[in-house]
Amino acid sequence: MFVEHLATLKRRIDDALAGFAPKIVRVPGPSGVGKSSLIATLSRDYPETRIDGRRHVPVLVVAVPQSATAKLLPQSVLRALGIGVPARLTAGALFDFMVTQLRLAGTRVIIFDEISHLVDEGSRVPPRASSDWLKALADTLDMTLILFGIPRLERLFSANEQLRRRAYPARHFLPYDASDAKQMAAYISCVTNYARLFAAAAYPIDVRPRVLTQQSYLLTGGLIGVLADFMRELAKLMANQAPRAITYADCQKALADVNHAGSPHRLAFRDSGIEDVDVEPAALKQAYVHVLTSNLASVPVRKKSGDKQ
Repeated sequence: MFVEHLATLKRRIDDALAGFAPKIVRVPGPSGVGKSSLIATLSRDYPETRIDGRRHVPVLVVAVPQSATAKLLPQSVLRALGIGVPARLTAGALFDFMVTQLRLAGTRVIIFDEISHLVDEGSRVPPRASSDWLKALADTLDMTLILFGIPRLERLFSANEQLRRRAYPARHFLPYDASDAKQMAAYISCVTNYARLFAAAAYPIDVRPRVLTQQSYLLTGGLIGVLADFMRELAKLMANQAPRAITYADCQKALADVNHAGSPHRLAFRDSGIEDVDVEPAALKQAYVHVLTSNLASVPVRKKSGDKQ
């Protein structure tokens, strides 16, 4: 999924840099699904440069602060550019100053991280006002915007038909679904690659692959970010120990510093080391659904093989 999203986003950025008509792209997804890794990769692949001694920032990454307002948004853009914010400017003057600086930097794409902060519960800015600001930015600079955030960011588009018309359909970045064979195969490959890394470092994981996969899925609900947290804590646990096999009990210890993302009704690695007990498919599905619903995301409805198309 990461590779598919990355390839599509890079095509959108390349189109914008080549002068094609700008569009708004949005990537809603739960925390821990890999959005931050996507942003980091894009930022690395499109670095700022110097052209004739002038700073050139074709792709700018802007972190949206919590409780953002119409005045905080241009301030965040200016800080991302490394430019000081003039004091005592009206919101309109600050917007104009931001536009000038973006033009000077040659920015053609802005990536907004955590844009869903604009529509947090209790936000001081109505969704319509926030979406109007984004539309004005895209129109004024003829610029492509890429918006990342939790699924709540869809409120920006439901509140503004004009913003929707300027945007591609949402690219939902969801966790791996255990009930989808192709997706589960991809999740298993991630777990397997981590196990290979441990084995290569002389710390083989002495837990049956099927058990390791199912128990880690109960923990993550299909979120690769949470899987990475778990494997990182497992590595820390082994850091000061001589090379040896990692046990089921070690996996249980590593969980002390990992937030459980799956369903609270079936916790991971709680089967007292009974490794031959299969986790029922319903429990895996429950972990996936819990991740989506706790992030205000809809659960995809998948057609069965015998359903009519």
